[in-house]
Amino acid sequence: MGARRREWRLKVPRGPRPGDALAAALFPSLPTEVQWGLERTRRLLSTLGDPLSRTAILHVGGTNGKGSVARIWASVLQAAGFRVGLYTSPELIAFRERILVNGRPLPDDFLLELAQELREPVIREQPSWFEACTVLGFLALERAGVDVAVMEVGMGGRLDSTNVVKPAVTAITNVSLDHQEVLGPTVRDIAREKAGILKAGVPAYTGVQDPDVLEVLALEAGTVGAPLIRVPEPAGTVALDGIRTRLQTRRWGTVELHCPLVGRHQLANLAVAVRALEALPPRFLASTAQLQEGVARVRAPGRFQVERTPEGTWILDVAHNPASAAALGATLTEVDPPGPVIGVVGIRADKDHAGIVGAVAGALDGLVLTRPGPGSPEGAWAADRVGSLSETGVEIRVEPSFAQALAEARRWAGSQGTVVVSGSFATVAGALETLDLVPREALPPSSGSG
Repeated sequence: MGARRREWRLKVPRGPRPGDALAAALFPSLPTEVQWGLERTRRLLSTLGDPLSRTAILHVGGTNGKGSVARIWASVLQAAGFRVGLYTSPELIAFRERILVNGRPLPDDFLLELAQELREPVIREQPSWFEACTVLGFLALERAGVDVAVMEVGMGGRLDSTNVVKPAVTAITNVSLDHQEVLGPTVRDIAREKAGILKAGVPAYTGVQDPDVLEVLALEAGTVGAPLIRVPEPAGTVALDGIRTRLQTRRWGTVELHCPLVGRHQLANLAVAVRALEALPPRFLASTAQLQEGVARVRAPGRFQVERTPEGTWILDVAHNPASAAALGATLTEVDPPGPVIGVVGIRADKDHAGIVGAVAGALDGLVLTRPGPGSPEGAWAADRVGSLSETGVEIRVEPSFAQALAEARRWAGSQGTVVVSGSFATVAGALETLDLVPREALPPSSGSG
């Protein structure tokens, strides 16, 4: 797969989450498989008067961490007094999480009305479901009157439908193996796709440390004329309540920050986010106090989310590839949650099961394998696959029922121990629903449009 391949369609579903009535009602007749290319999205937006074309936009891509950077940006800009739109994907539980204004979802009726407004141009252009939802996100944030919009790449970058934006600043968090069947078999292939979001004259910040990946990004940046700024990972402390660091910045001088996101990898994400904020037009400059407040108030459900309940401690993390699983394992080792630490892992069939489990197993005292979420159509782990994982050195149990897997892990950990739920977005979503910990972003707003 070359970096300049033609547009093509891949039969990997990216449609409504099962059971999500709003998502199912938006564009029910559209294909859900990946459909590469930007022309349909551009034509649809042009038909609508190019929503957000006069709005400052921050655009972030990368294999892991892009959602965290997007949420840091949104939180700081909101603390600075702006009305901030945030478009991310995929959601944890409900479609409404994808389109937020000042951290809150827009009313379902409002989104359905906009989808109806899109009906005729959508029928004419026949975009994929994801493309139509991206256009809906642009239109919704424009109509909601945001001052600034934060956009997260869905997959890849070059041909992702968010890549029609003309941003004020760009970030690429990191690059590792994921979605190889779509983006290419090597890290360099994937890096070329990620680098496709770089734009002429638009400063781009990256936390990438791999020399091969940096070379690819630098070549693309030079080709398009984008200033590329490498951001080193800062020193800092990591604990169950988040990270603390002291950053050297151009606009705020030396600034001390506490962020509730947990993990050493989040230090790199925080540094990239803050450095990129420095590149925004002066009118979007936060004060030091606003920067500190915004960073301290970041919410990222499902990203090493720590919940303490009477039954014991739960940690929920959407790690779904070997790199993010390695970050999860390293974080568990560093913060040392109450033991025993038992994992509940459900991984999609198209992922690197051995790589994911192997990366996190060393930080666990036991592991329960299950299907990725209670409503998953994917079957339980095959016996031979479980056998191949036995050499991880941790005791592995198999429980096809998702609810029973959670219960088994809780019994195993006891009320003094910790259960870690991971492996996919669906696995974490299922746990949040089962434990009655659904994030507020997934709940319908009581009234108003954000």
